[in-house]
Amino acid sequence: MKRIVALTLAVLMIAALFCACGEQKSEDENTSSAAESNKVENVTAVVDSKYDEGVAEKYAKSVTTDENGNKVYEFDNESYKEYTRSYNNHESAEIQKEVAEKFGTDFGNYAYINNDKKAVVIGVTPGKYNNETAEKEAEGIAKMSFSYFKSLQDPVDTVSVIYCNENNQDEVYGKFDFPIE
Repeated sequence: MKRIVALTLAVLMIAALFCACGEQKSEDENTSSAAESNKVENVTAVVDSKYDEGVAEKYAKSVTTDENGNKVYEFDNESYKEYTRSYNNHESAEIQKEVAEKFGTDFGNYAYINNDKKAVVIGVTPGKYNNETAEKEAEGIAKMSFSYFKSLQDPVDTVSVIYCNENNQDEVYGKFDFPIE
């Protein structure tokens, strides 16, 4: 019992030490950082009518239609972040449902859209991956993300579906790429 208490106190002391070691900013740095974060930049997203689901209208400052019939959404920086976060969360939840229906609930614990990887990432329970089934289902999963990726400020032309170890995303079981028409 004494060992547990001593170990707990040691962990708390180390945590307190790390908290106290942070670098302090001067008043000028804090002021300039706040001013930079309050800077309003406009973000424009031109969305092909084929992929426009109208989600952006709720967040955009203005909506127009260009000569090609594409919707042009104008956002301030914060509303664009809110729009992409909300849209990503919604589409990721729909993809997760689809994965659970196609593969079963014990296949993996998550599926989500990763902007940086331009991919749908599916976390697979080790030992449950089947390449043949994954390859067969990957295109349908990718298509579910097309509207999202085409509605960004910088639209994506190719989406990947990455099946990885749910505990270690660096361990990729399969990756399939699909061009967005």
